Amino acid sequence: MFFTGDNGGQDRFRNGDHPRGFFSPNKDPRSGVEFRGGKGSLYEGGLRIPFLVQWPGRIRGGQVRDLMFAQYDILATLTELAGARTPKDTDGISILPTLLGEEAAGHKQATHPPFYWEFGNMQAVRLNNWKGVHIRNKQSWELYDLKEDISETTNLAIKHPEVIARMNKIIAESHEPARPGTYTTRERHERDRRAKWGTSRPQPSPRVASMNRIKGKNLVPFEKMKLVGFSSENQSNNRKAIFAIDGRPDTVWHSSWSDGLSKHPHELVIDLGATHRVAGFRYLARQDGGWNGAFAKTEFYVGNSPTDFGSPAAKVTFTKDRKVQSAGCGKPVRGRYVKVRVLSEVNGEAWGSAADIGVIGKPAK
Repeated sequence: MFFTGDNGGQDRFRNGDHPRGFFSPNKDPRSGVEFRGGKGSLYEGGLRIPFLVQWPGRIRGGQVRDLMFAQYDILATLTELAGARTPKDTDGISILPTLLGEEAAGHKQATHPPFYWEFGNMQAVRLNNWKGVHIRNKQSWELYDLKEDISETTNLAIKHPEVIARMNKIIAESHEPARPGTYTTRERHERDRRAKWGTSRPQPSPRVASMNRIKGKNLVPFEKMKLVGFSSENQSNNRKAIFAIDGRPDTVWHSSWSDGLSKHPHELVIDLGATHRVAGFRYLARQDGGWNGAFAKTEFYVGNSPTDFGSPAAKVTFTKDRKVQSAGCGKPVRGRYVKVRVLSEVNGEAWGSAADIGVIGKPAK
């Protein structure tokens, strides 16, 4: 059994009596020695973690080892233990000789190559007892001898340029530029997050019960509708176009802005699933407290093709209202597809957004 953590402790609940937090996770209660920094930094307080192993009958209890290793070494350890091959495209060394003893493992414990980390504006290198921290925006180095200065208080970078030169070389060999993500859905991420809370079902926002919803007679069911086209969406903060017709007021479609600004007109094309006699439309502005993207001048079209629409079936200017707003056709219009064309926003900005868009109509006979 392995017991460990994913990062250093946080200095939570700090006060005058507890400057490193009430629980002081980065301060030794016996000696008073502190680790600098905490979670989110590349000082020792952010990198050092507990690691305990238990294997009754195979690992003698009460031992303490000073081997320097990382969590990614566990894969190589387990593959050696199972008699399997460690994939070549992975990092890490087996720590089995340290756990079982070199005689039982059949070989000596390998030493770890230099460690390299990067997070935010920081890069760090561990080279034996030397620890280097590179602050990228300042292009400055800090160098600490952890054997003598575990709290990282005395910067020795000026005194040891030869060590900094080696660390610069390690950074150049280790750093890989970030590759832009290509995913278009957060489904797996959200599923994993729900599993951590012991459920497999999407949980509605606590505020959803008090939010307005699109309801009404002859409302085409949201589950029957399908989005077949849209001008833009903002993927980086999960404001996808499909959310405009999901029937959930706690989700929001937003036109692209942080992913590259898209300006009016903003368009959505909806398949009703079958030909309907469409009598009108419903619009629900975002329910999260903001007005960015709320529709003002808007046109609705009805057609028999997702790419060919005639004149607008309805024109309307919506207002700043959290409640459901309506647009009527005057007389029913026959068609299977609906195009929503947003021409302006309530604050005069370039965006478009919606909690939900509904269609009122009866299936055509």
